[in-house]
Amino acid sequence: MLGISGQFALAAKPWSGKIIYDVQPMNSAASEWDYLPHTITYETNGEHWRITEKGTSFERIWIGAFDDLEYSVLFHFLGHAIELLEPCPNEVLDGDGDWFDAPAPCAWSVQALPKSCILYDGPASFQILVHERNEVPLRNWERGTFELPEGYEPMDRMSLSALLTSLTKGQH
Repeated sequence: MLGISGQFALAAKPWSGKIIYDVQPMNSAASEWDYLPHTITYETNGEHWRITEKGTSFERIWIGAFDDLEYSVLFHFLGHAIELLEPCPNEVLDGDGDWFDAPAPCAWSVQALPKSCILYDGPASFQILVHERNEVPLRNWERGTFELPEGYEPMDRMSLSALLTSLTKGQH
């Protein structure tokens, strides 16, 4: 019996396209948190992926490649353009959901590219549901779609914590 990764290895060519997900908070407190998205757009050329969250008090963009061990989360915070470097999680959730026959970005700790599933962001949980799915031929992607934009400051969680501490001290 083939596992999920074995199934994808047999695929003739990676899927290239765009999916727009609707987001539904799973707990009442989460529906009021301003960092949870209202919609999520997932784009991939089969080698790289990009996730854009919309409808929050600030936009977050997640960029990575399927073969990488880490990915970048881009956002603006108190006048700083941050590129938070995050490791791909080792644990893949095997929960309820409906899946496409394509790999998921490592930022989502799920078994495959979801049609619908529950994701977690800190203490919040939310369900994503496909609203629209479109194939995009490789030649139709704009140059730079999956590249990191300039002007973001690379940080890990320790550096971000140090920045927060310095900003907090500066307010007193």
